Amino acid sequence: MPIKRKRLQLRKCGGCGSVGHNRATCPEATKTIIAPAKPVYKGVGFFVHHVSSSPTNSAHIVNLRKPTNTAWDKVDAVIPDSKKDAYVFAPTPAARPAPQPLYAVMPTRKTVDLPPPPPKVRTNHLASLNKSVNQAGQRVEDILSGLSGVGKKVTGAIFSKQMALAIVVLGLVALLPGPVRSYYQDFKLANDSVVRDSTAGFMALQNSTAALLRADLGSAQTGVNSALNSFAEAVATVDGKYKVLINIANSIPILKNEVANRQNILLAGQEIALGNTYLIKGLNDSISASTTPINRAQIITTHLRAALPNYESAVKHMNTISADSLPLEYQASYDEYTKLFTAIVSDFKKIVEMGDAAQEIFGGKGLRRYLVVFQNESELRPTGGFAGSFAVMTVKDGQLESFKVTPGGSYDLQGQLDVSVEPPAPLLLLNKRWEFQDSNWFPHFPASAEKMLWFYQHSRNQTADGVIAINSSVLERLLAVMGPVTEPNRKLTITADNAINTIRKVVETGPEKEANKPKQIIADLAAQFLASFKNLKPTDVLPLIASAKDALEQKEIQMYVTDWRAEQTITDFGFGGNLITTQPDQDYLMVVNTNIQGQKTDSSIKQHIAHQAEITADGSVLDTVIITREHIGLGGEKMYGSTNIDYLRIYVPEGSTLVSAGGFVWPDESAFRSPAPWTKKDSFLTSVEKVRLTDPETGTRVTDEFGKTAFGNWVITEPGQTSQIYFTYRLPQKIDLTNTNQSLKESLLSSNQTASYRLVMQRQSGCDSTFESQIITPPNWSPAWTEGKDIVLAGNGMTITNQPLERDQYFGLVFTNK
Repeated sequence: MPIKRKRLQLRKCGGCGSVGHNRATCPEATKTIIAPAKPVYKGVGFFVHHVSSSPTNSAHIVNLRKPTNTAWDKVDAVIPDSKKDAYVFAPTPAARPAPQPLYAVMPTRKTVDLPPPPPKVRTNHLASLNKSVNQAGQRVEDILSGLSGVGKKVTGAIFSKQMALAIVVLGLVALLPGPVRSYYQDFKLANDSVVRDSTAGFMALQNSTAALLRADLGSAQTGVNSALNSFAEAVATVDGKYKVLINIANSIPILKNEVANRQNILLAGQEIALGNTYLIKGLNDSISASTTPINRAQIITTHLRAALPNYESAVKHMNTISADSLPLEYQASYDEYTKLFTAIVSDFKKIVEMGDAAQEIFGGKGLRRYLVVFQNESELRPTGGFAGSFAVMTVKDGQLESFKVTPGGSYDLQGQLDVSVEPPAPLLLLNKRWEFQDSNWFPHFPASAEKMLWFYQHSRNQTADGVIAINSSVLERLLAVMGPVTEPNRKLTITADNAINTIRKVVETGPEKEANKPKQIIADLAAQFLASFKNLKPTDVLPLIASAKDALEQKEIQMYVTDWRAEQTITDFGFGGNLITTQPDQDYLMVVNTNIQGQKTDSSIKQHIAHQAEITADGSVLDTVIITREHIGLGGEKMYGSTNIDYLRIYVPEGSTLVSAGGFVWPDESAFRSPAPWTKKDSFLTSVEKVRLTDPETGTRVTDEFGKTAFGNWVITEPGQTSQIYFTYRLPQKIDLTNTNQSLKESLLSSNQTASYRLVMQRQSGCDSTFESQIITPPNWSPAWTEGKDIVLAGNGMTITNQPLERDQYFGLVFTNK
């Protein structure tokens, strides 16, 4: 039986007593109430009732939405006659020739117009070296034959002993070409033997490292032993009958590189083997130790800390080795292993750095209590999704003491809340007071987490030590690694493909809903997952770590703890969901969507963000952001086919000035609730959101938050329809076009003036968007160097091509005066 949606009740205004509006929108809001029984009040002062003109589309929309193959050389920036209009981009009277392709500028390149280096060609090393040796020998013979007694003394003073030895050897080359050729061949055989044994040791270490990461200690130790045997063979060759010959070769410049490669391969392999031995011992000791998990983790961290100097030394040696010097069959594997091992060492360093924080977070210093908040991205909120469910987790000494999911979800805290504060103004569309389920209002996760902890304390009279927010997509990740999970009470099999829909169906239509326990299935599944974690296969550990790493990087998991040292570590690792702190000369953009009474329709929304930055002749920067939201849901479909109601904010550099905006649609003012007379202003909200103004023409709200400026307004999109809104604003800073930065000039090998533009593009957790941008340089300036992926250069700027916005991204452009 379909659930009837309650009709919204229209109450009389608590201020003037009229019907049809409320205190939030009362035109008399700023006046004092005369009746002595009622308190003096002021309205929220957020909504604009009389817009001077209907929103119109900027000319930017026409230009920015052109097909992506539009040539840059046909686009110029021109200043309009009216100051009220946005900048317009129009074709030039005469099309210019297509710009020449720009080479990537390297510090060693003389000019940007140099042709690319010729391709590498494999040569016959034996033939070329023989030729070089013979030529050098002939030259030494000529020199020696012309020396007089005085000349010999001078020669002895100039040449070192090492060079003298080289001269003697090269003299032998000239006098005895047959024997020397034999010596050289013997050297090559010895060197090849050392390289082959060392490289074989490397391959054994590759297997050892892979086994170590999947906790297969037996195979890891076998790999180390095999590597050590190979290295022993190499050392025996070096210290055996070829020792003198190799030492002589080391004094000859032509052969010195080959000897150095051999030495570095051997040294790097020995360092890795020693490091792996430390780590294997640590893992064995932690397994055999009858202690708590946190102490076992500490044992591993201690041994890992001891192994790191060896690993770091190995990386230094590996970076000096040319893969071309290795046997052909090993070259590809060596390159792959070098990249992998370098990344592993970086991760190991992070694990060691996390050691102290882990002690605090996982209860190594006493019992710790956390709120684990489950967010549904189908109903977007600033930190990732609607916080409809949560659990209280306690840990001590690395062991999970309890994990309790509230069957009724976040709404269970409503009746226990002992304070009444006004919500952020847009949330009056939902509720007349602010509550836990709507507390993740701030895109800066630490701020939302603090508010969650505050509501929890005022509802349960209990504090917590932090918040862990988990998006529903993490469930799909876990199931993809661990396999299906069976829920016996309901005879359900939950897989990565059906998890979200299956749980949603039970929550919305299951029998527990009638008992006011709609989230009971989450509690039951949590128990199943905890049991699965205890029985996790060793082969699943590495894939699970890799999946967790991706989830953290994409903000599907965000963490906040009240201990400031541990919180700083979380922030440094990028796991805290913080708004990125930018430099004064950087541009910044983050688009934040908040679904308010739009049901679960964000799963039916396709969002595209188009950004444009035009740098004018005086160095000022005019940005335009166009956001297109397409609703692909079917009208009438429950939850997913409803109207999408989105309060959208863009966060830009602090101090940016709004020039124009448009395309917005507002909810009916009569739908907004009115805060109760006893409801207080929330001091935390007031301290974070510093309202600058509300634009009288568009109703755009301008606030300063977290070191950024935010522009906010409403976007309402019906099923099958597309909404498009835009903001045009001027950055507070100017780009210095008189820059005489010597380091930039030297790196570009140019005497021209140089300037730079940098953009930080931050992603909202849970929001799938695509992104593109255009950066237009001032007249008579051209790009010289870029940073970022999927960039196309042109004569007057660059394009960041259309791409999924899956992670925070950084872009840069250096341009020079023509």
